[in-house]
Amino acid sequence: MDYFVYIGMGLMVLMFLSGTPLAIAFAFGSSIIALFSMGMPLKALAQIFFSSMNSYPLLACPFFILAGNLILRSGGMVPLSDFVKATFGTLPGGLAVAGIIFAAFLGSISGSAAACLAIIGTVMVPIFVEAGYDRPFAAGLAVTSAELGLLIPPSLFFIIFGALNRISIVDLFMGGVGMGLLTAFFMCIVAVIICKKRKYAIMPKTSWKIKKQTFIKILPLIFMPVIVLGGIYGGFFSPTQAASVATLYALLIGLFVYGELNFKGIMDAAIDTAKISSMIYFLIIGSDLMGRMFAYIELPQMITEYIAAMELGPLGFLLMINAVLLVMGFFFSSLPMVIIVLPLFIPSIISLGIDPVFYGVLAVTNSLIGEITPPMGPQLWIAAPICKEKMGAIAKEALAFLGAWVVAMITAIFFPDIVMYLVRMFR
Repeated sequence: MDYFVYIGMGLMVLMFLSGTPLAIAFAFGSSIIALFSMGMPLKALAQIFFSSMNSYPLLACPFFILAGNLILRSGGMVPLSDFVKATFGTLPGGLAVAGIIFAAFLGSISGSAAACLAIIGTVMVPIFVEAGYDRPFAAGLAVTSAELGLLIPPSLFFIIFGALNRISIVDLFMGGVGMGLLTAFFMCIVAVIICKKRKYAIMPKTSWKIKKQTFIKILPLIFMPVIVLGGIYGGFFSPTQAASVATLYALLIGLFVYGELNFKGIMDAAIDTAKISSMIYFLIIGSDLMGRMFAYIELPQMITEYIAAMELGPLGFLLMINAVLLVMGFFFSSLPMVIIVLPLFIPSIISLGIDPVFYGVLAVTNSLIGEITPPMGPQLWIAAPICKEKMGAIAKEALAFLGAWVVAMITAIFFPDIVMYLVRMFR
């Protein structure tokens, strides 16, 4: 490697430590290497910027984000929470379980952890506190449950990971179903144990008539994932087309079914979507340049050779790499990890005969844990004002649920059919 490689990498590190947005740090440092080490003309950089975003599968991202933002403002969240409370809140620890199931369902209609956290924090956390739950516990449950929105399809992370690495997004979605349900299951077990130990109150029983009424009110919401995911798996439309269908459906039920969506709500949803989408696309541009730089210095090949020399085998490699990613999650946000770090190990995955879909599901799950682990923990910063609780208290209560995520991930490594059964069925 020549001096410009070290200069470019050094600039990236310095800009990262100084608080420069990651997209700019990656793009600037990688551009130095591309121009002066790789001999790439300046015009080629502009072409890379365009080609990075000129991806049909990536068009699904802004549409799914917009659909989630429209659903958030549609007026259907209160009936949904009422139904979940009426159905599960009367069991020991049932209200906590209801919150987890509520988050899992939100994930299937929004695909965004931020949207899930906003809804759970504003709708469910006050209900927890009113029922006698400690606010830090309610906030810790909310922030970890919200991450299910990026695991249960349609997941933005699966769309990005699949599009950038030419891996079937539909297969990743199917793997996410198994992984998401397994994670939610272990979270429910932890929630029940904690609630019984702390003797949190049980909600009064609800009549079947009220359950039926609340169920009827949420039918339009239930049909959304059925239409979107059923259309994808049934081969009626692609994930990108499904995202546009989801947006139209969310708009219609917000305007004509629940009736709370107005012009201001639509504009606010569009503005929020533009902000989040632009952040994602800028990161993709920077990571594309960084990926070319990694290929230039042959980093993926070096990783593959190093792993081959260790003779770990598929199981040993998965355990090792997930441990490494778990530690990295303490210091890096999940989106840069999905875009930049996770693809580095794909050549090694292929050489060991591991299905890239299985690796992708595990690796994305792992990266999501980093969203809630200090010192970075970006979701903790978002959760604190929404849930009206100190970040340290939220992080402490979230630890037990993060343990459930880790147990689910290890279980999937040893029993891959949990993740891959639906993938193989629909291939």
